[in-house]
Amino acid sequence: MGARLLKIFHIPDFRAVRVIWLMEELGEPYEVEVVEYPLTEDFRKSGGTGTVPMIVDGDIAMGESIAILQYLTGRRIQKSLELGLTVGPGPDPAAYAEHLQFLHLGEASLMTPLTLIAITRNLAPDGQKSNLTTERCERNVTNRMAVVERRLADGRPWLTGERFTIADISVGYALYYARRRELGALIPPLAAAYLDRLQARPALQRALSA
Repeated sequence: MGARLLKIFHIPDFRAVRVIWLMEELGEPYEVEVVEYPLTEDFRKSGGTGTVPMIVDGDIAMGESIAILQYLTGRRIQKSLELGLTVGPGPDPAAYAEHLQFLHLGEASLMTPLTLIAITRNLAPDGQKSNLTTERCERNVTNRMAVVERRLADGRPWLTGERFTIADISVGYALYYARRRELGALIPPLAAAYLDRLQARPALQRALSA
């Protein structure tokens, strides 16, 4: 019997896009199971992490989209290095630090405040769609977007240089989320052009249609 396909639990347009996008960049087969949102108690108790995104890889079940990106590229390290998707083993310390900084910036520094802003604007009653929390989140997003903008100011196509990496998947999904949730005004010009380049990648287009 052949090896079982990697299974990805997915809510369309949510963070599992990152995982599917990576698998498309790798050109490897996988299986997607679309999960109902909000998550049901049955799903939460069904095993694994009970969260989405979640992958099942043989006997391994894990969540957290950035951790999954690192796990999948680590398990396929030779191919990932050939494609330029990650760095290592024994990487140059400066290149490794740069890679990790942007890999985690996309989730911790961009997606967290963007999600709070989007939820508040969509669900809060009229007159409460802006408050101290959302104002602070917008300042945080603006500051982190400025980091991305400065990184792209030298004309590089991708965050760490000439090669597309999982750091671009991390940050790129956050920018895509902002644009989809009508928060595009928070994206500065170079970052917006960078997002256009990302959205032109066939692998992302396939991931968004999954």
